[in-house]
Amino acid sequence: MKKSWPPIIILALISVLGIIVLFFYFYPSKESLQAISSSDFMITAVKYVNPLDGKAVNKKIDSVSQVVGIMVDNHPDALPVSGISKAKIVYEAPVEGGLTRYLAIFDNKQAVAEVGPVRSARAYFLDWIQEYGRGLYMHSGGSPEALSAIKTRKIFDANEFFWGQYYWRSPEREAPHNLYTGSDNWRKILDNSGDKKELFTADKAWKYSSLVGQTIGKKSVLKIPFSESYEVAWTYDAKKLNYARSINGNKETDKDGSEIRTRNILVQITSVKEINGDDKGRVEVAAVGSGKAIILKKGSVTYGTWKKSSLAGRTRFYDKNKKEVVLIPGNTWVEVVPKEVNVLVTN
Repeated sequence: MKKSWPPIIILALISVLGIIVLFFYFYPSKESLQAISSSDFMITAVKYVNPLDGKAVNKKIDSVSQVVGIMVDNHPDALPVSGISKAKIVYEAPVEGGLTRYLAIFDNKQAVAEVGPVRSARAYFLDWIQEYGRGLYMHSGGSPEALSAIKTRKIFDANEFFWGQYYWRSPEREAPHNLYTGSDNWRKILDNSGDKKELFTADKAWKYSSLVGQTIGKKSVLKIPFSESYEVAWTYDAKKLNYARSINGNKETDKDGSEIRTRNILVQITSVKEINGDDKGRVEVAAVGSGKAIILKKGSVTYGTWKKSSLAGRTRFYDKNKKEVVLIPGNTWVEVVPKEVNVLVTN
């Protein structure tokens, strides 16, 4: 009579067979592994991430951010600018004269020797800085609307007119394109006057995943002609998995030589119009509300929408199925574009 195997041995053999089947079913192909870097795998294994860029951090304290937002010049006489390449998030939005200006968002723990030239405030940039808790807002003067809003909204700001010791002027350039600050100075402000009660935390952050989407090898290009004399372009680099920036066909670099690149681009299309009676031609930008959006990451493009429900509410970006988009860990540029501008994405 044939001797039967004990049940425990049969169960063990079935388990081993199951593991082998699952391994070959889920194990990624060589091609997919090439599209994912070793750092991507590290991100999935860690417990904490920085809420500003979704990157892995080792300590819980680094998963909470005291945000520093700095108004940065983009006038031709201000180029190349300083520190933009190191910002976690950058908002580019129209100002008067067919130009744009930047709101560069940093984590206060970053070491950035020089940021600038620092320029004046505009009211709609306050709508974005308020998304980050009680972030520090650094600027030099501002429009009447912005200065009034800073007082009424109790923005934690450091206006150079009153906090001049935390800025310096470069002899290499002419005013007003020669004002700078840096991390040593913003840390002094935060140490002396910082409010630790309303920090930026993960529950307010955008969603990030290193494994989302497919890497596109084609040369994807985004073009934004803000005006006849000012066109921004972002060109996808499939090897580095990011986008390189150019202005009017010329590659843009930071003052220290660093290329201006980004992992994610969020094009926020909205209403932009001149302020009635403003002799400088200043504009107002609808930052609260909703509208169309274009989202670019890993060389792919998604046409969707954006929505911001209140001044302090987070601007969220959604795909065509009304699901919030998931970004790639790394820095992000938000391009705030008037409805009338013809944004072009080509492959």
